[in-house]
Amino acid sequence: MNANPFVYGKEVAGENFYDRREDFSRLVSTLEGGAANVVLYAPRRYGKTSLAKKALGELARRGFRCVYFDFMRVESVPKFCEAYASSVYALERGTVRAMRRIGKTLSALRPRFTVGDDGKPALELDLGVKPTVATLEETLDLPERLADPKHPVVVAFDEFQEIGTLSPSLPLEGVFRGCIQRHRLVRYLFLGSKTHMIKRMFADRSRPFYNSAAIQRLDVPSGEESAAFVEARFASVGMRIEKDAVQTVLEMSKGIPYYVQALSALSFEEAVAAPVRHPVCVGDVESAARRLLESKSDVYESVLQALSASQRTLLAALARKPVRRFDAGFRAANGIGTLSGLHSALAVLLEKGHVEATLRGYEIGDPFFARYLTESVFHVIE
Repeated sequence: MNANPFVYGKEVAGENFYDRREDFSRLVSTLEGGAANVVLYAPRRYGKTSLAKKALGELARRGFRCVYFDFMRVESVPKFCEAYASSVYALERGTVRAMRRIGKTLSALRPRFTVGDDGKPALELDLGVKPTVATLEETLDLPERLADPKHPVVVAFDEFQEIGTLSPSLPLEGVFRGCIQRHRLVRYLFLGSKTHMIKRMFADRSRPFYNSAAIQRLDVPSGEESAAFVEARFASVGMRIEKDAVQTVLEMSKGIPYYVQALSALSFEEAVAAPVRHPVCVGDVESAARRLLESKSDVYESVLQALSASQRTLLAALARKPVRRFDAGFRAANGIGTLSGLHSALAVLLEKGHVEATLRGYEIGDPFFARYLTESVFHVIE
């Protein structure tokens, strides 16, 4: 049996990556030109991390030195300082020049240079030292100090909206902004999946990062691009998928890359397991969708158990259809009480990423979560 031609649940690259030619070209061009830093945002599972890493790979090929840093890896300012400084140190391949500059710059944190388990240079800091604004600034300035005009640096901060969780006492947004705006040899790419939070960071006049970067929203790929991708991947292993089956994949997935890949992967398994070889059909996709929903049901149930009754009520209503305005008719039809209570529930659902604000209105970002809410035996518990 041929290997499954689809990949989901992890970052994709090469032939498994949607081309996204326009998004890719725009991102690389803006960062290479250096006229502006970039904010790239989209709900989870739209493929922004894969796109960002593909862009970093291209920029590295053009002579840039690139750092990718995920804020979900760290939970405090000391942890950030150590992990970020180590990433920058690895970028320099552990040169003596880098050791000297880092040692001098971060002397208050008593840096120690080692070799990691992977054989690459690593940096350890004294995390017992209480971080200050000064030590954080020194850490953030490392790429600028180590860069040179012939080899500018590009730093990608993934889930950048999470910086606010690192410390309740330090003004982190202001510190980051103050350092970044004075860097001349470093370009920054800020990624975010909690779309309302990342948009607020860069569009709210009262926030330090207001109007400080070019904002690039990542939408789902076009239907034509997704259909061509699905057909081509099946063809790569000598299989054909019927046109109406492709459309069913796109409709059920809402065009979200993760779900396009997941449904296609499971549809491949359904077709291969059939007693008689046949083109992938709508029935295979429908069976795949049932399997996918079943595999996620425990996760979805856990999500619901962590929410209040009013939050679950609002989710159930939005699962039926997106809503632009929460008027009295909507509240009455769905058993929702006060407008203030509704907005409180909505704020939590937006914060947790269960609901997205789109051109269609407020809707559940995960199409299979919406399907679970409408098809399961879920009931709101008052």
